[in-house]
Amino acid sequence: MNSIAGQISVSKGNIAYNKAQQTVDKAKSFQNILKAEQGKENLPKASGKAPVDKKLMDVCYEFESLMINQMLKVMKKTVHKENSLLYGGNAEEIFEDMLYDKYSMTMAKTANFGLAKQIYDQLNQMKLPKQ
Repeated sequence: MNSIAGQISVSKGNIAYNKAQQTVDKAKSFQNILKAEQGKENLPKASGKAPVDKKLMDVCYEFESLMINQMLKVMKKTVHKENSLLYGGNAEEIFEDMLYDKYSMTMAKTANFGLAKQIYDQLNQMKLPKQ
């Protein structure tokens, strides 16, 4: 009887180990996808003869980031945490603002909202030719 109970126990342990290993594998693959996407930026393609002005594009991304940040701040106001058990006070507010700044810049460069590209196109047309 002890032998059967021991085999069942080992079998349950193997199943739990396999599920944990699958979870780790999924997390690693997700982490690899994030690493691959982190370096990518949705820069507009140079159309024919005009190369992309990197400095101008960076400024356009920063402006789009500001717009996204404002959107996130408005969204954050809809979540009431003051009476929550996990509310961290002023420190949480400061770090959360810093986190949203980072989110907005990442979203501007990878989420393809399109605002940066439109601003870039407009400003690139208005640029004076170099003499």
